[in-house]
Parts: sequence; C-alpha cells; structure tokens
Amino acid sequence: MNRYIRIKTLFIAFIIICLSGCGGGGSEQSPTTDNQSQQTNQANNNNSNNPSDDNNIDPESNNDDLSDNDDADQTPTLSDTTFSSQAKVSRFLQQATFGPTPTLLSELENKSASEWYLSQLKVSPSLILPSVEAQAPSDPEEDFNLFYIEQTSFAFWRNSIGAPDQLRQRAAFALSEILVVSNGGGEVLTDVPEAVAAYQDILINNAFGNYRTLLERVTYSPAMGHYLTYMGSEKGNDETGRMPDENYARELLQLFTLGVVALNKDGSEQLDSKGNTIELYDNSDITGLARVFTGLNLNEDDPEEFLGKRFSVPMAVFSDSHSEKEKSFLGHTIAAGTDAQTSITQALDLIFDHQNLAPFVTKQLIQRLITSNPSPDYVQRVVTAFESGNFTLPDGREVGANQRGDLSATFAAILFDQEARDPNQQTGGKIREPILRFTQWARAFELTNITPEFVPQLWDTSASADLAQHPYRSPSVFNFFRPGYKAPGSVTAANGLVSPELQITNASSIPGYINFMTYFITGQQQEADLEELKEEFDEIGTDLNFDQALLSFKPNYDRLLSVANDPTALIDQLNLLLCANQLSDQTQQSIKQVIGSIGEDEEDGFLDRVHLSILMVMSSPDYLVQK
Repeated sequence: MNRYIRIKTLFIAFIIICLSGCGGGGSEQSPTTDNQSQQTNQANNNNSNNPSDDNNIDPESNNDDLSDNDDADQTPTLSDTTFSSQAKVSRFLQQATFGPTPTLLSELENKSASEWYLSQLKVSPSLILPSVEAQAPSDPEEDFNLFYIEQTSFAFWRNSIGAPDQLRQRAAFALSEILVVSNGGGEVLTDVPEAVAAYQDILINNAFGNYRTLLERVTYSPAMGHYLTYMGSEKGNDETGRMPDENYARELLQLFTLGVVALNKDGSEQLDSKGNTIELYDNSDITGLARVFTGLNLNEDDPEEFLGKRFSVPMAVFSDSHSEKEKSFLGHTIAAGTDAQTSITQALDLIFDHQNLAPFVTKQLIQRLITSNPSPDYVQRVVTAFESGNFTLPDGREVGANQRGDLSATFAAILFDQEARDPNQQTGGKIREPILRFTQWARAFELTNITPEFVPQLWDTSASADLAQHPYRSPSVFNFFRPGYKAPGSVTAANGLVSPELQITNASSIPGYINFMTYFITGQQQEADLEELKEEFDEIGTDLNFDQALLSFKPNYDRLLSVANDPTALIDQLNLLLCANQLSDQTQQSIKQVIGSIGEDEEDGFLDRVHLSILMVMSSPDYLVQK
C-alpha cells in the first residue's frame, strides 16, 4: 500500500477513536475567575516623552530604541526559575519564538530565561529586503518572474525557521497582524516585492524599539501609503469638491492605535451613565486627520530610479499637495498653515499619548503571543510596562528605556507575566495560527536545508487547501482574523470568550491543514517531480540545484526513530517538544492505540509510525489549542 494512503487511512481511524471517546464532540473550558494579585514588578518613572523624530529614515538600518539599562552594568539579584524544566522551556519558546528545538530544550533547562531574553535583544536583525534585492532582475519589466516577487515569502520562511533572532522575528510577526500591510492583492505590492520587504524590515528593526517611532516609520512607508491609498493624496479643493483620502486616517485610529470606543487601563470598555459604550470619534475627526496625510508620495530624487528602489525608502513630502487648512480631530487642532512634517509629528504625538492606545495595542499583542482572553489584571500589568517603558525581569534586572511605548519592556511584560507562565490561570489559551504550526514542525525537527524556493507549496499557503494563511498576505487590513471574533455556536462564544483564529477555521481549512502537514511530515516534497519544477525555473531563467531541491525541508527524525519501538517513549518525546507536556491522557492513549498497530518495516524501520505520530499530535485539539 502507498505510504501516504496508509497513513491517511490510519489517521482516519484515529479520528474515529477520538470521536467515540468523547461522545462525538469536544469540550471547551469555561472561563475561570482570575483573582491574581498584582505583580511586584510594577514599573515607575512614567515618562511620556517621545523619542526624537527623524523623517529621513533608512528602513534597512537598525534603529531600535533599546534599553538605556546596559545589561553589563546590571547584576542578577533574584533566582530565575522560569526554565526549571524542559516542559517550561518548551512552553515559553512556543510563545516567544516560532517554535522550540530539541537543542534549545537541553541548552536552556535550568538556565536564566531573563538572560535569554536580554541576549535576544542584542542579536542582529535578520532582514528581508537584502534577499529581494539580491534576486532583482536587471530589467524587471522584461524579466518579471514569480521567483523574484516571492522573495518576501522565501525570506520569511528562512528567518522564522532558522534565524537566530527568534524573539525579534516572532515579535515582528505579531506586530504585522496589527499594523497590517498585505501583498495579497493589488498590482504594485504584488509585483514590486521591495515594497513589502522594506515594510517587513521596518517591523523587524523596530520590534524592540518604541511604538511611537514605529508609527512614524509605518506612516512614511510606501507600502502602507499604497496599501491604504494615501500615497499621492492631494489637499482638498473647494471648487471641485475634491477631498483628501481618508483611508489611512480611519485605519490608523480604528486598527493601529485606539480602536473605536473608550477603554479602561485594563482593556475593558468604558460605559456612560446609561450603560452604553463611549465612541471616541466620528467622521469629522477622520476628515480632519486625513488632511494631515496629504502631500506624501514616492521619493523622486531620481525619477528614473528602479521602482522597487523607490518603494524601499520612506515617502517624501510634496508641500504643494499638502493641506494648509487647520486639522481638527480628537478634540485637538493643528493650526492652519502647518507644514506636512510638523503636522504628522503633532498628529502622531496626540494619538500616541491617548489613554486608549496602551490597552488597545497591548491586549492584541497578548492575544497574538499568549491567550485570546487575557484577564483585565493581565492587560493592566502590561499597560503599566508599556506606559512606563520599564519591566523588571524575574532575576531582578530591568529592561526598557523608561519611555512610554517601549516594546522591549512590553514584550517582556507579556511573556513573563504570572498569567502567561502558569497555564492553569489562563482562560483557554489560544488557537495556534496555521503559520505557527508549520514553523514549529520545521524547527522541532531541525530541517537540514531551509530552501523554500525549491518547494512551490510554500510560495503561497493562503488557500484553504493549504494553511489558509500566508505571511504578509492577509485578505484585508483587518488581518486574517479580528481580535474580537466569536465563533458562532461555539462554547467559547456562549461563555463570552473570543477565539480570533477560528475565523479562518472551517470545513475546508481543517482537512487542508492536515493534507498540507502530511505532505511535509512524510517527506513528499523530496519525492516531487523535479523535472516539472525545473521547467518552472527554466521559464524564469534560474538554475535548479537538484541536490539542494532533493534535500529541501528534510526533517531529522533520528531522535524519534531511536525510541519508536516503544509507543509510550515516542509520544512522550512529541508531547514535550510540540505540546510542552500538555497532551491529555485520553489523547495519548488514542494515539498509542493506532500507532501500536504499525509494525517495523524491513527498509524504513518505524518511520511510518513516526510520521503518523507527528501528524496525530499536530492535529489533536490538545495541540491546536496553545495553553
């Protein structure tokens, strides 16, 4: 029997066993009451000063506003037990990186998580734009090819799976799902990969910097300017009725900074005397703010310059196109006649200092890394770190530049919070995003050749038949899923809980994910028709390295094969590496019941058993819900 068919048949048997064992349906935890005490790392020095503004920003340069507290000048004063077991290391790395590796589990056990965090802040950024520029054709209009425009995807897969700056890469990906730019549609962002590559690098370079600085660099980004249509926005004309483009002004407030209703420091909605939510602004505010972003367009210092190059540097200001009218929004007014750069600086300062920004942004970052339903106390503790720009790590050392909006302090507060570290205090965790499931598999089994260019399946994974998600390719500015999404008819929704990732989970994406993972887990990419792939490469004038293609994304299962004769030992390894020892007894028994029927093959030993075990674990509810 064909190996693929055999594994699929046994996998179906596993599903049947699971369903019969739980009465035909799964169960979900009810929300728990969280009476956690306030952590002792409440930061002081609530300094709201903004970092210096620089509108001539090189998106390739590393401009992090890292902590003024030099690690070399600080001595640990407390014992950090965050990594006191390999299971705890595994769980932390599932939240803070694109997935743990067996090597890291061994190296970090009983080491200081505080030290690991501080060391990650210092690792040089792994960027995207250099990969794109290295593949840019000499004449893009004549030599346009898919291999070139997919370089943003190739570089993302390489960095997320193999780059040493894992914390930075993971933080940047979380930020990308708030400050959304997508090359999933629209000719320019699809066909000029430098645009999205430069934008990715803005997020990577500033992942540990200041959110105010990040907002400015995003605002001047050509990718964002084109995506939200304010690139080339002209001042209004009373005679013709022309109005400034309002798209960015609206999404800047609604999605990137404040939301739409007033929030308390703990992320809960403020209510008026009648019990209604309080709207922050109306369309007149959007109209006033839209005037701020007029006059921005591609830098034309050299109009003959390759378009991709002009999309990789900040937009320039064209004063003649900028509105000279006063700009009123959120109860503030920028005076008439104020120039574009000053208007943008004042507008971003006003928005950044708004009380809604910290709870609105930090709650979403918690959702992306830790749990879909953080308690109000958890949100408020992270807001404190964001606003003070300081956080005390478990070993007593401090991180952050003591400026409002410091992201190095914010991410530390998210990851080291008591609610993040104790799974028993969470209200259900979060669904693992499909992208993160794939990268976790790739890192868990230490791929020997991360060359996505040789695997067409990775060129676009956005279809439901694949992962239903592709990096930087969301269907809209609202990301792949909304932070407040409640799955209709679900137990979580009935309990008032949100489950954002379920918005891309449906009858097509579930089998699509299983088929996609089966393809990689069983090594079918090594058995692909290389002649057909060679024809694709020939069409774009690129040589196909057969040796590399045969080894591309080849997993290392040696550790599993060494214990595969013992189903219990095999599942124990997978439970630790993939689930931080959170597989239920029922799930473990169900998997063992199926894999125990797979005997040793004369040629491949217990390889089929290993393949099926990985697929079963990574398709189980215990794995799909990260706790």
